[in-house]
Amino acid sequence: MRRLLLSAFCLFLPSLAAADDAPIKPFTAEYQTLRNGKELAVTTLELTRMADGTYRLRTNTRGTSGLAKMSGLDVLEESSVRWIDGRPETLRYEFTQEVAFGDKHRLGEFDHANQQVHMMDGKSDARYPLVPYTIERHALTLALAADLSRDAATFEYKVAGKKGIEDVRYTRCGTQNLSVPAGNFEASCLERVREKRSSRSWFAPTLGWLPIIIEQVEKKGDTVTLKLVSSRPAVQSPNP
Repeated sequence: MRRLLLSAFCLFLPSLAAADDAPIKPFTAEYQTLRNGKELAVTTLELTRMADGTYRLRTNTRGTSGLAKMSGLDVLEESSVRWIDGRPETLRYEFTQEVAFGDKHRLGEFDHANQQVHMMDGKSDARYPLVPYTIERHALTLALAADLSRDAATFEYKVAGKKGIEDVRYTRCGTQNLSVPAGNFEASCLERVREKRSSRSWFAPTLGWLPIIIEQVEKKGDTVTLKLVSSRPAVQSPNP
């Protein structure tokens, strides 16, 4: 579940002008979260423009049935980003999972002045060099949507992980008319295939490149899917 979930002060704040490059507009979206076709949880995805010019991407997933409900599953993932030349850069990242059989926490601090990432994950505490346009797994959704909005030829990213930066590549997997609880949409597909695991997301241009389906096939063969239920534009920018 942790891998599915498509941080909040930053250390070094960008100028307000950088926010003007943002290709993805603030929104709030609600999703059904299913495992092998059965509802597991509800997920809220929010992109908010903060008063200091940064953007906050927040995902909250709460268990609604089965073991996820009984164990009190509550997952919160946040990325603080700035936009540079229409591309996101992470400033801070935080992941918190609360569940009856064990909580988890991950914190990433991205020091752009000193070009260093500090990633703390359980007992792991790593520092490693930061490169331009580095994001983390959560902000990857923004990066994909932004590249689709400018009709990019390639979808390649520097993604900060537990102990270092990974090169991540997606490829196009066509355009389809899809039906989700929110309605029918034409959507562009992007896919990443790894050994025994794959990820696919479909983004709707008529919704400002919001993902309408996010799907991950896990190592053991289980499929976790998010399907859009509703969406709306954000209406305000809270203080940082």
